[in-house]
Amino acid sequence: MHLPQSAFSQHQLDLFLWLLEANKVDDLLSVASMKKLNEALQKLCGIESLQYEGALGHKYYLNSLSQMIAQEMANPEVRRLLEFYPEDAGEHLSEARQASRWLNEAPDDQLTPMFCTRKGDNYYIHEPAMLHDGTHHSAWHVVKVTGYEVCEDDLLKNFPELCIDAERVYDLPCLSAIRPEILTVWTLTDPVKGNRWHERAEGCRVLTFPIWLYCDDTSGNVSKKWNKHNSFLFTPAGLPRSESQKDYNVHFLCTSNIALPLEMLDGIVEQLEDGQEHGIWAWDCHLNEPVLIIPMVLAMLGDNPMQSEFACHIGLRGKFFCRICGVKGKDANESRPSGYTANIPDDVLHDGDVDSGSDDEHVADNNGFVRFSFRGCKHPPTDGPLQVNTLRTKAESMEKLKTQFAEAKILGNGNKIKTMRTDSGLKDTFASFFMDKLINSYKRKRGNQRQEALDKAIEEMREEMLSPVWRIKGLDPHSDTPVEILHVVLLGFVKYMWRDVVHNQLHKNEEKKHQLMVRLASVNVEGMGLPPLAGHTLVTYCGSLTGRDFRAIAQIAPFILNDFVEDDCYQTWLALSKLVPLIWQPEIENLEAYIDLLQKEIDYFLLCVARWTCHWFNKPKFHILVHLPAHIRRFGPAMLFATEAFDVHSNRHAPSRDIARAFAQCNRVRHLFSRGTYTSDGQPARPFAETKTGSHAPSLFGSANRTALNPFCKTGKDVYLLSHDHCRLGGHVVV
Repeated sequence: MHLPQSAFSQHQLDLFLWLLEANKVDDLLSVASMKKLNEALQKLCGIESLQYEGALGHKYYLNSLSQMIAQEMANPEVRRLLEFYPEDAGEHLSEARQASRWLNEAPDDQLTPMFCTRKGDNYYIHEPAMLHDGTHHSAWHVVKVTGYEVCEDDLLKNFPELCIDAERVYDLPCLSAIRPEILTVWTLTDPVKGNRWHERAEGCRVLTFPIWLYCDDTSGNVSKKWNKHNSFLFTPAGLPRSESQKDYNVHFLCTSNIALPLEMLDGIVEQLEDGQEHGIWAWDCHLNEPVLIIPMVLAMLGDNPMQSEFACHIGLRGKFFCRICGVKGKDANESRPSGYTANIPDDVLHDGDVDSGSDDEHVADNNGFVRFSFRGCKHPPTDGPLQVNTLRTKAESMEKLKTQFAEAKILGNGNKIKTMRTDSGLKDTFASFFMDKLINSYKRKRGNQRQEALDKAIEEMREEMLSPVWRIKGLDPHSDTPVEILHVVLLGFVKYMWRDVVHNQLHKNEEKKHQLMVRLASVNVEGMGLPPLAGHTLVTYCGSLTGRDFRAIAQIAPFILNDFVEDDCYQTWLALSKLVPLIWQPEIENLEAYIDLLQKEIDYFLLCVARWTCHWFNKPKFHILVHLPAHIRRFGPAMLFATEAFDVHSNRHAPSRDIARAFAQCNRVRHLFSRGTYTSDGQPARPFAETKTGSHAPSLFGSANRTALNPFCKTGKDVYLLSHDHCRLGGHVVV
């Protein structure tokens, strides 16, 4: 019952105990004793699963974000790999800390606000500091860089030391005496106390802990039957790319099969706001000292429908189908252009995407954007759906959503709100719950009772009714939801085109399909690190393949399709097969050259698609792809924000509570097995495995006395020696 990935039921545990007893194993603990021991261990060095009453009326359980972050700092396997400062690596880009989102765009109060010199002196941003040459500077950012503006060795005195010596030693005016009638009012810090974290940290280091926050509507069943669970997880963004996608570094926050994602996000944001306001105290096992942690959300990950929900976007079926920019599709009443062709069967074009176990990702034909014939063109069009439109902004979207809510407070505006959503492409599913309550409050009323019912409903509304995503400091859900390459490329373009090959290009040609199976099975993929391909499976079940299957298909397609498909289709496959490894580039040596090459390859791929058939552009993912170069510049290589590592299953009992507790237990076991430290009873923190009791009895922590956290440490009444002598308490023995 302590294995992280093997949660046994009560019946299974009873069976194991019976097997042990049948094999004459002595001194067995009962299941009840093990459960009590488990609870004691969880109180001592585990994390809490907190119950929340959601704003929309659903109950869910959320594991403590602050305690998990504190565990990461006390885990030697993780702490030695973490980075807390952005890094200016020039044109080189391989980690999130080197990309512009963390390096250049994050607000000052979201970054690590100080650094500690080798002498142990703490220097904070927005505080004056004195250099050895007698000059004074106030730092605005702390970054790792080769060509620095102020070197650590140039620093002489920090703000507290300078305040003491300014007038007495250096004949300088008092640093805290800022005259507002002469100078601009200083609002970044307290002129007397300095940076607020300086006082709050009490001499300890302050570090920022950025995370990748992920949510998806994964299935709670191991079987094929769909059992929708909205699940939140995170990984530390300060980890190297090679570590961030490992299961070991993926942390579970919450899940529910009834609570909506934004409803659970409300609880996560509440914990996040508390951590950003007061900090999270943790033990740094690398520095062997306490530190104060500031949590930060670097980006929100998920498939396209989930990211649209984060951004309060109406979705991919809307006329404004992009969450990132204002690109517009055709109105339903617009006529089709003369260049429209329909040479792809409906079952291929309008298949249900498997991104989230539903068909939410495809758009209806009459909502698709304009289709042109680009045959003979050398470049894609410079405007329209294949180009980036005016970018959406957080401030503009919040203003429009507030306007929608204001209209909901007026009688009879239900249809007007729907029109506003359509015309803006914005729909806040969190606020929609409260707007629907306002509209429904007077539906069955007549006369003056309608306004009275509406006024009463308004009075009962909570103070904050917009999505909690807008409360996340430093995060813009439009620009900080990067293109998810698994669902856009592998489960998007590769899936569409592979199904087209099987169902359209080779339609009813069983002999050709058999030849394709043979070719797939005959290809030597050993150099790609892949097992031999199952040709029959890849062709017969082309609509039920996984991202791993499509990754293999994208690499071998040019070698097996050359005489199976028409030339325009084959050229499109060549362009896609060239684009895929470029997107999955783990390390970028020259960013500008890479972005330029990537943009050209994307344009060429879209041009090949257009020459083949413009009907593919009914899929909005072809537009979403054009935002990828900008997101790589802002967040790092696309592999950093891929989502293959995130998954969760349900035990089909009380999912939110039971799964939260199960993952909380897994966190504890992981922490102990990793030689993580914890604090208890005022004793010095150290790895449990290095204690004498830890090597013999996991149930014995701290002192030998029975405590509230240690209910299993008992004093024996008596003992029998090997000589069979009976020794009682208070008796005398010869040793």
